[in-house]
Amino acid sequence: MKKFLTMMLVTALVAGATSAVAATEETKNNDSAADSILSQVQANKAANKEKAGEQKEVATPKKAEEKKPEAEKAPAPAQKETPKKNEAASTMDQIVKEAAEKAAKEQEASPNNRGTVAVPPAETKKDEPAASAPAKTEPAKTEPAAAVKPAEPAKTAPEQPKAAEPAAPVTPAVTDAAEIPAGRPLKPAAMQAGAPETRESLIVSAEWLKTNRGKVILIDSRPESLYSGGHIPGAVNAPWTYFANMNAKQGTEKWGVIWPAATMAKRIGALGVDGKKMVIAYCDAGGWGQSGWTLWILRQAGIKNAKILEGGIGAWKAAGGQVTKTKNTNKAVAFTIKQYVPNYTATTEWINNNIGKPGLVILDVRTKPEFLGKIRPFQEKRAGHLPGAINIPRESFLTADSHFKPAEEVQALLAQHGVTPDSEIVVYDTAGVRSAFVTMLLRYSGFVKSQSYDEGFQAWAGNPELPLVKP
Repeated sequence: MKKFLTMMLVTALVAGATSAVAATEETKNNDSAADSILSQVQANKAANKEKAGEQKEVATPKKAEEKKPEAEKAPAPAQKETPKKNEAASTMDQIVKEAAEKAAKEQEASPNNRGTVAVPPAETKKDEPAASAPAKTEPAKTEPAAAVKPAEPAKTAPEQPKAAEPAAPVTPAVTDAAEIPAGRPLKPAAMQAGAPETRESLIVSAEWLKTNRGKVILIDSRPESLYSGGHIPGAVNAPWTYFANMNAKQGTEKWGVIWPAATMAKRIGALGVDGKKMVIAYCDAGGWGQSGWTLWILRQAGIKNAKILEGGIGAWKAAGGQVTKTKNTNKAVAFTIKQYVPNYTATTEWINNNIGKPGLVILDVRTKPEFLGKIRPFQEKRAGHLPGAINIPRESFLTADSHFKPAEEVQALLAQHGVTPDSEIVVYDTAGVRSAFVTMLLRYSGFVKSQSYDEGFQAWAGNPELPLVKP
């Protein structure tokens, strides 16, 4: 009996010891798993830190190229560097090149590409919440307009847009009251109507150009680096700086403006343009509409048979058009300009005298971050926008494939801001390139009282005596 009890006791002790060992092993295994997870987390954190460091190192030279951090974080040093003659022009062309190359890649992958200028997508998205307030007010104002529509069958259709017009200008009117300096306008003067345009007078398709390429003079309005990378056969290169005075000091009314008539005539003639043979200008989806700038200049030079290739070189490639890297030059011809055709250009003096005048619209076609004064990508002396200006970026006037929106869509877009074909419109951007493009588009959309501010925001911001708004 004693032996039996002894054996039972030994068995129980052995079982207890085994359980304890098992429990200990399980605890060790759990601790080991936790340590493993923790080590993975720490490793991931370390890897993320390394990647972040690498991204910062990569991002730094890129941002240095685009000159954006200098405008946001260190404006003073950036301003000290501006006296260099063509530094700003080189920066602008570099931004155009990068945006164009990006747009070309996106266009190959997807048809939904309008191109961007100077502002990375990440920055644009960050700015969207800041603009959400005005975006919310627009639906509130369009709802009454929708309520008016049921009354259309009882009345004539034209009466409804007229009834909506007084409501639409409410938004700019409120802005004007807050932004327009007291005592304005100083010396109001009427803006004269300019020459109208039609779709036929303004643009040609890629298919048309494929058939008629040998009958026209082609001008590639992109930066030289993009032209060298591949252009339409037979095209000569004339970037925006070819037509502009880049020798003056940036931040003045002379920098970046078109040459005097006599000088411009020689430059146009050097491209082989005699005013008789049709001229077709083109750029790309990711630029600023430099083709519109070229056309705007040729119109002032008295050349009526000049047009834009709709969709630019992207449309040409999509249509199966060939490209070449062989540089082309045309034989220089005699060309004269007695005087520029008037009513295409608004000056700093005229704008300053007329700000606050009823019926005058100051249209800022820069990106939203530029308008809000969050960035100064071209080292402008000050940031913000002209008093009372409305912001409709250039890309808003284009379709997803960078074609012109129909005239009725452009009219509807502007009507949302209280702008009608009877309005006087001053279009501006940094140095007049984007604004020239939009001015030509407005002319074809029925807004003949529209002029481009060639001196641009860079000149306005460069004069501390002129009023400026930074929200």
